[in-house]
Amino acid sequence: KCCAQARGGRWRKRHGGTLSHPAMPASVRFQVDCSLTKEGEIVFVTGGHDSLGSWDPAKAVPLATTAASFPQWSSEPLALPTGQVVEYKYFFQRSNHVGDAKWEQFPGNRKVSPESNAIVTATSTWSKSEGTKVVSEPQLPLEGTSAEDEGDAEPKTPAADAGRLAQTIDLREARRKNFSQSLLALDIDAEEEPSPKKSETPAAAELPTPMRRGVPLQHISSFSALTEMAAAAEKEEVRKTRTRKSSYEPHNINVPVVIVTSEIAPYSKTGGLGLVAASYSYEFARKGHRTMAVSPKYKHFDKISYVGETKVVVNGQEEVVKYWHRFDACGEDDSLGCDHLFVDHPSIQREGGLYNGDDGREYSDNLFRFTLLSLAAMEAPLIIKLNGSTYGDKVLFLANDWQAGLVPLYMCYKYRPNNCYAQSRVIYVIHNLGYQGQYPHVKASHFFGIDSKAAADVEFGNCVNLSKGALICADRVLAVSPNYTKEIQTAAGGFRLESYVRAKGDALRLGGILNGIDDCWNPETDAKIARRYSVENFEAGKAANKVELQKQLGLNQDDGCVLIGFVGRLTWQKGVDVMVQIVSWLMEDTGNGVTGRAQLIMMGNGEKQYADALRWAEGAHPGRVCGYVGFDPKIEHQMMGGCDLFLMPSRYEPCGLPQMYSQRYGTLPIVTATGGLVDSVKDVSQGTDKGTGFHMSHLAPDKMREIVYKAAELYLKFPAEFKQMQRTAMLQDFYWPQAMDEYEKAIDQTLYDPPIVR
Repeated sequence: KCCAQARGGRWRKRHGGTLSHPAMPASVRFQVDCSLTKEGEIVFVTGGHDSLGSWDPAKAVPLATTAASFPQWSSEPLALPTGQVVEYKYFFQRSNHVGDAKWEQFPGNRKVSPESNAIVTATSTWSKSEGTKVVSEPQLPLEGTSAEDEGDAEPKTPAADAGRLAQTIDLREARRKNFSQSLLALDIDAEEEPSPKKSETPAAAELPTPMRRGVPLQHISSFSALTEMAAAAEKEEVRKTRTRKSSYEPHNINVPVVIVTSEIAPYSKTGGLGLVAASYSYEFARKGHRTMAVSPKYKHFDKISYVGETKVVVNGQEEVVKYWHRFDACGEDDSLGCDHLFVDHPSIQREGGLYNGDDGREYSDNLFRFTLLSLAAMEAPLIIKLNGSTYGDKVLFLANDWQAGLVPLYMCYKYRPNNCYAQSRVIYVIHNLGYQGQYPHVKASHFFGIDSKAAADVEFGNCVNLSKGALICADRVLAVSPNYTKEIQTAAGGFRLESYVRAKGDALRLGGILNGIDDCWNPETDAKIARRYSVENFEAGKAANKVELQKQLGLNQDDGCVLIGFVGRLTWQKGVDVMVQIVSWLMEDTGNGVTGRAQLIMMGNGEKQYADALRWAEGAHPGRVCGYVGFDPKIEHQMMGGCDLFLMPSRYEPCGLPQMYSQRYGTLPIVTATGGLVDSVKDVSQGTDKGTGFHMSHLAPDKMREIVYKAAELYLKFPAEFKQMQRTAMLQDFYWPQAMDEYEKAIDQTLYDPPIVR
């Protein structure tokens, strides 16, 4: 039986056709040639609309340039209304708005007319009012559009795709900009009657009725949130079998670490941030740091106790925040562990998700909630006695993503000027710069209780932008992979903040550390797979797991085929639109000894058009393709154990974890050369004795066919070389102790460097 039949699903005909997408607002990209700027100065555009700062220089939109494009400065496309002429003008100034602004020298203003369903690019020369070149191009579709919708406009590089994603996020409505939306509108059971109309497109093929499979996915933004992390005792038992020695001897173990995060597993998690924060809380304590993790008290957690309260001022009002405490030991020494502090306030606990209601829109008071979190986190080490003493005023704050982005700002403008935390430092960790904490029409000075200079650091156009403030004020900035650190310094990957990231790099206060993986991802101890195995006996172990996986998912039991897996959100970002285009090619036997000898498992949920594509693929190729619309963490483990290749064609991936899991299980990853995928997967071009996977230089159907063919051919025709790569992959060390050496280096560097003073 095929996968759908195995679950007993009904079959129904469904109307197909071109995959549609919502219309996007008109937008304008502003470009100007200006060679007059000096080091530290950038060009801004402002004008007669909120998107341009309403003629307020402090809220003007910054433009970006590169060594290759200078002297041309350019903005990302800005949403503007159609049917009216918008006036604007350029000026340049230091990026922090310190010093006089130098305006274009001509009477009057420039003008542009936004066009419906189009991006208008207005290109000018500095101080020349005439000769502005205006070019109009069709508006790019929203995230999730298939390649068929795009005609021939296929991006040719990861940078181009990242730039498109930046535009997509920038054009979202305000209450959908700050969090991932990809799993907030899942494809679930459909109740409508099948349409009698039949289309000639593949989407019109008979599809199994949508059914919920796996575990519930409401209020999560990433499948990683569903990962069950190894318990402390399990971690320690596993680590006894490893002989790895630390590659770095830290010098500041006596300095406490205070982790500030909006979520931390197992207490609160919507995605990877919760897992990483939990790993921080365990690993820093295990290293010997006194460790505190401060997060919101979204609900009442077991075994917590009230330990104190304080008053903070937000938006001109005094607010009382309470602290609840739980100590979680790590390892065999119960004296080592993390002090979890949960911040309690009436605004924090909600009926819906952590950040969003059931409609996908974030709570209207999120800025207030996370301002409370930052202030409460900074007060906690000074006032809360735990085990007989406070943490004191020499600590290392680890502020995670924009929700904790005010920690560096308050350090610079509230605490250091009053000689508090004089020896403390703040590291700001960027997990995803695509989400920045942007809130329009906020009077920063009043809301945050800061002076005008501090307000300028956090204001960006007509919004406050918490990521901008954090980038300027943090003592050090870390991204979650070295390659992602490079990408966020470009216009394509910086989401309009690239100049601030580059400034941090110029000051030698920028770095990238690849996230670690949890100890539960270990084929030698994994209870979720059919047979455990090690690098010494992986051939028999993977063969047994492959047969069991095929049996469980209704695939033909064929140990001679190459089994390829995919697990991920069904979104444009994850490359699903390209992946489904190669299915028929991969399944067709044309006599080359490769295509037609493959099976494919695709597991995920997200946008309906991609869910339907998975169902179509399964229906069109029964017994050879499983389109698992849903998610089950147990099956994810089983796929790592049983698949031969793992496909991860992401257009944008700050770090990524599945490609590291798969290598540990001897399942070779095929990845797009972007973000952390570059850092964690060694391409076969380095040789089969060093390679651990396969890189796609860019994401397009032809390129994916080329690389998938190369990988499948290696498995089918050159098994010795393939097995050599499997051994190399399994010996890679992606566990957290490896990453912690790099974090300890960063902490030492940060504590030895002078603090940021504004």
